[in-house]
Amino acid sequence: MNKQMISLIILLLIGTLAGASSQALLKIGINEVGVIKFSNISVSLNTILKIITNRFVITGLILSVIAAFAGIMMLSQNNLNFIYPLGVGALFITVLIFSKLFLKENLNFTQFFGIAIILIGIVFLIKSKTS
Repeated sequence: MNKQMISLIILLLIGTLAGASSQALLKIGINEVGVIKFSNISVSLNTILKIITNRFVITGLILSVIAAFAGIMMLSQNNLNFIYPLGVGALFITVLIFSKLFLKENLNFTQFFGIAIILIGIVFLIKSKTS
């Protein structure tokens, strides 16, 4: 494995773990705030303050920036048509796993089947890059 591929894997791991952790933390934070409805087309100042001062939301947003920075670094070294599907696929799988582990959400057979298909796609993407 060459140096560029090792760098890509490290950045992909950082970006994926930061991105999935971000989404889980944002969900935990917004669960603390409560359901936000836009039926009256405005959100109260109190709700906005609850959102922007929630420690899980703040941490989730910081992790989103880290994930974005990892993505930018990967894009600087690779084609978009390689990085985007690779990153989205890895993020999708990790978010499903994190939602099960940390949020106790249910996963069904179809989602597990989707994970398997995405993993196969990721293998093909990486294989196409290394050949």
